[in-house]
Amino acid sequence: MWKTAIPACLLGLLISSISRGQEVVVVDPVYRYPTRLQWSAYDPVYAVTSRIYAQADLIRAQSDAAVDFAEARNLHASAYSKELDNWKKELRIYWERKTLAEKKKMELDHIRQIARLKYLNDQKWQNSRVWDRFKNHPELSGPNIRNGSALNFMLARLAASSLPYQFDHESSRFSTEALEQLELDHEWLSQLTLKQGPLKFSASQTVDGTISSWPYILRWEDFRDSRTAVEQARAAVVQESEANGETSVESIQRLEAALMQLTKQYHGSAKVAQWVKQRNRYTHFYAGDRFLQDLDREILQLEKTGDIRPFRGQSGYDPKVDGKHVVSLLCFMNRNGVEFAAAKPGSEFAYHNLFVLMRGLYLTVAEEDESLTPNDLSNHS
Repeated sequence: MWKTAIPACLLGLLISSISRGQEVVVVDPVYRYPTRLQWSAYDPVYAVTSRIYAQADLIRAQSDAAVDFAEARNLHASAYSKELDNWKKELRIYWERKTLAEKKKMELDHIRQIARLKYLNDQKWQNSRVWDRFKNHPELSGPNIRNGSALNFMLARLAASSLPYQFDHESSRFSTEALEQLELDHEWLSQLTLKQGPLKFSASQTVDGTISSWPYILRWEDFRDSRTAVEQARAAVVQESEANGETSVESIQRLEAALMQLTKQYHGSAKVAQWVKQRNRYTHFYAGDRFLQDLDREILQLEKTGDIRPFRGQSGYDPKVDGKHVVSLLCFMNRNGVEFAAAKPGSEFAYHNLFVLMRGLYLTVAEEDESLTPNDLSNHS
């Protein structure tokens, strides 16, 4: 009887709860969360089951998070390992490239060294051939003698073999009798034209701190006042330098201002521009411009040192001392970087006679000159 009484009680409770509008807890089989029915009443079972399901979901989420963290650590370790591998590869490639670059650089340096040796050796071959032509076939060297290149070649060869820095009669390797045969008189010197940069002067002319050879356009009357101002300022600088051993700032500034005025007048002259354009004399204009630039560079050196004497080379050129004979003339030219300019019309004989004397001097020392003996570079290739 009690077996039928219990279901009846439950049914009665259910009916009574429905009649009161209470909610009933039903478990969703899909999401496993307890759900209250709108018609059911509150039941303690609902609270207990919700807590149980929440704890189960927490445990499940913690386990899933542990698995995800473990997988993340594995992925991070794998990425770090691959990054180390990439760093190793990068370092290996870097040092391989560096080694290869150093090897290529050494090979290039070796090639350049061989090229320099070949160039110097080719110069020796060329010097040897030129000297052979001058020595054995001087009749073929007429144009080279007239334009001064043959004399400059002999000057370079003598400078490399026998010319001292400054001629001294007591320590000279040439005897008094030989020097007498090499003497140069005033007429001979007047036929020789020397040059140092843009400056050309006769070998019989005394060269001091003055400017004795202005370019053609700068000799026009239009520039006479500015040109005179530059010459006077430059002469004052030279005199002050010779007297005191240095030049004052005021003198240098006056010289610079005078040169700037001349340069401005030269570049801004409409007459010069029209004359150059009409007669196609651009070389004259550029020669004057280079001359002014050389004067400006001289002032720049003067500003650095305050002394103009080093730029004149042993206090200028004195034909009575430096042009007494061929050896003293060549010593002065070698010491000051002076070369032979092209011969003027009518002075070719003087150039030819001087060439014969210089060739005779070099014949005595040609065997000692290493610039005429090329080397065998077959072992360097």
